[in-house]
Amino acid sequence: MVGLGAVIGLATTLFFFHLGAYGLFEPDEGRYAEIAREMLASRNFIVPHLNYVPYIEKPPLLYWLTALAMRLLGVNEFAARFANALAAFAGVALTCAFTRHVFDPRRAILAGAILATSALYAVMAQVLTTDMLLTALTTAAFFALFLDWRDGGGWRWWAYLAMALAVLTKGPVGAALPLTAGAIFLWREGALAGAWRRFSLIPGAILIAIVAGPWFVAITLRLPGYFDFYFIGEHFRRFFQPGYSHKEPLYYFAPVLLGGLLPWTLTLPLIPWRWLRPNPARRYCLIAAAVVLVVFSLARAKLVPYILPAFPPLAVIIADGLASTLESGAARRLAWLGPLLGCASAAAFTVALTATHFRAPYPAVVRPALYVAGAVLAAGGIGAFAAFRLRRGAIGLAAFVATAAVTIIVIGYGRLMAEPLRSYATLARTINRLEPDARLVCYPRYVQSLPFYARRRVIVVGGWTELTFGAEHSADAANYFFTRRADLVRLWNDPRPTVFVIDRAALPVLRRIFGPWREIAADQRKVAIMRSSTAPAAGANPPNAASASIRDRSPATSANE
Repeated sequence: MVGLGAVIGLATTLFFFHLGAYGLFEPDEGRYAEIAREMLASRNFIVPHLNYVPYIEKPPLLYWLTALAMRLLGVNEFAARFANALAAFAGVALTCAFTRHVFDPRRAILAGAILATSALYAVMAQVLTTDMLLTALTTAAFFALFLDWRDGGGWRWWAYLAMALAVLTKGPVGAALPLTAGAIFLWREGALAGAWRRFSLIPGAILIAIVAGPWFVAITLRLPGYFDFYFIGEHFRRFFQPGYSHKEPLYYFAPVLLGGLLPWTLTLPLIPWRWLRPNPARRYCLIAAAVVLVVFSLARAKLVPYILPAFPPLAVIIADGLASTLESGAARRLAWLGPLLGCASAAAFTVALTATHFRAPYPAVVRPALYVAGAVLAAGGIGAFAAFRLRRGAIGLAAFVATAAVTIIVIGYGRLMAEPLRSYATLARTINRLEPDARLVCYPRYVQSLPFYARRRVIVVGGWTELTFGAEHSADAANYFFTRRADLVRLWNDPRPTVFVIDRAALPVLRRIFGPWREIAADQRKVAIMRSSTAPAAGANPPNAASASIRDRSPATSANE
């Protein structure tokens, strides 16, 4: 019980510590938080809206949970991220419970600690996206299917319920991953024949349809074009069409997985895998992780967090391998973790010392955190090396877990340092404080978090990006979405108080068009300006330039901006 309490405390600290201490990062956090806020404001929980137009790229479960958190905790960053952090905690709890059920308490505690301190899992626990909720639900489905195969007892119904909720989180992939993993495992075990009857597959499909289906039916009836946009575009085109969205090479997730599992990746070559006794739970977890890796690798569209559902089954495998290593009396093999942590420490110090030579600004900004992380890794490496060399395996693993946890907390402070580079929260709050009633105009791209902090709609001039479908299906889009520079000039000349949030790169051209302006707020990437009360009206551009569409010429907004 002491060990389980330690894992609970570890996960709580890593996932909830300073959860609301920094602004929403662009673009995903600002987007999903604003959708949940607009659900509360409009009381429309069927059709998600972003900037008050339909946004249907994802099903609504995460939005519903986030809106509920905002209703209970207020409209703020902590509430926006709460459901995501809670899903990460649930993933750790499910992993502990499953490992205890199929192995023993020692492996259960270790599996929970491994998952909680895996770099990518811990970082994404505090980033609002759909991937962590999908991970928690697919984890429940993965583990329940195995328990039903091994023990019976109706676990499959929990699996089907989890799949239904996963479908409401991110679509059909929420059911496809567990069902594919289960089918491959049954085939591998020679038990595929008759599985549809044993696992009540048809009643299970009906249960999934009953839970997830009503929302899809309701939104299809309410919103013309939804079926083609979501099921054809967001699934078939995204999976098969080259260049549809976030195109990356086939091997993209291999380094992401190895890097995301750090520091536990370092243990993989030290575990004597060939010595381990065959175990169906380990085989099943390996198949589940492989299915996630292969499915998302085959898809054309790839983003780093997509691989998260592979982490819980991998944590079970690594925990079993490390526990078996200690039980076999080979603890001294793990002493190499000390020098490996020393190498990681040297890498952190090297990046800190050469931070100004990187093209990206982040190393220089988080340099203090890199120095502290380097020191933590060095101290942890010494402690782990000494413990393993003295054959005190439990103490060595505890030192390794503590090193990973403290390093992640330090990285969390680095995220606070990097906030000005990834969030427009300060800019938006300043605008809202100084001009609470002014219209807001974004050019040449939409700032995802601006309506969240300003609590009002934004006029978009330029690239509509993910708002395109909603703008095309909104009755009042003509008042809020524009593509011509002439429209920008017209808005500038409008006497109503209006704040323009402009990319710095666009300022030189606009200065020649607008003339004098008054700066309201600014950061490294954006400037918020208003027309000066004494400034003359902006002169119109030559006809061809003024009427030219700027949607295609404006910088593209990526989902990883």
